Amino acid sequence: MREADQSSTTGVSPFAGITFRQLEVFRLLCVERSYASVAVERRTNRAAIKRICRDLEKAVGRKLFEETADRQLVPTHFAEGLLIEAGTLYRSLRRMHEGVRAIHQSGRTLRFAAASGFFKGGLFTEFLSKLDLNGHFQSSFLRIETNRYKSALLSAECDVYFGAALEISERLDSVDLGPIPWRIRHGSHPPKSPEELRGSNWSIVDAGEPGTAAEVLDQFHQAGATGGSVISLEEAKEIELKEGSEAKNHMIFYPDHDGGKNAKMELGDPIWPAYRLSAMLRRNHPYSELKQMLITAANGGRTNGH
Repeated sequence: MREADQSSTTGVSPFAGITFRQLEVFRLLCVERSYASVAVERRTNRAAIKRICRDLEKAVGRKLFEETADRQLVPTHFAEGLLIEAGTLYRSLRRMHEGVRAIHQSGRTLRFAAASGFFKGGLFTEFLSKLDLNGHFQSSFLRIETNRYKSALLSAECDVYFGAALEISERLDSVDLGPIPWRIRHGSHPPKSPEELRGSNWSIVDAGEPGTAAEVLDQFHQAGATGGSVISLEEAKEIELKEGSEAKNHMIFYPDHDGGKNAKMELGDPIWPAYRLSAMLRRNHPYSELKQMLITAANGGRTNGH
């Protein structure tokens, strides 16, 4: 064994410039005796763990491990002494590290955004009741119209954007929150199936991005309906104000954000075509757990399945 390895830590100030991460990896290497095993535990690769160990060796000016032919690590005499001396410091640093992380997490704010009126509706309040924010985030709510949601997400103006049938892009992730129920303005007899819309005067109210409503209308046709049109919310309100049988018999399908997923849809079986609610967020968001939290809430608070 080389003289450097036989040296004790006496007279050396090994802790100057050493990071908590280096001490944690060093402790694990002393236990696991393998770069690869520690890499698995730390969710990284062998080269990264070896590099951390080399940086620590430079900081203390001593060799810490000998590596055998089968890649097993043998701590040097100096490393054994360092492990004893560093034990108390490691435990203190770990407590401080966890305290700082807790402070950081409690100070994190999630900025939810949607078009006007959405946050008051039952769909969102039902979803929010299943989203576990306790101990993770504070929350705030922003009004951002649909035509700005991509730029708002990419510029970090908001963290999550809710809307109907939002378009997926390379830089954004989407979590499907399920269908948006319909509220139907109809005459005396609500339709039981899309086939019953044949020969009727009916429309769906536009929602989501341009082209989304046309896709939903096409799904109505595939399900057996004929005719139909896409109208704006303003046009729908004008029709409701008109007098006469033609206006009164004009069936209007409104996407119902207010009633929640369990709202009575007045539609019966089979399931009708509908807009789908989405939660959008930046890909590789700095809050790494955010997407899984949204998926879990979309599954009703269950962690299994997507």
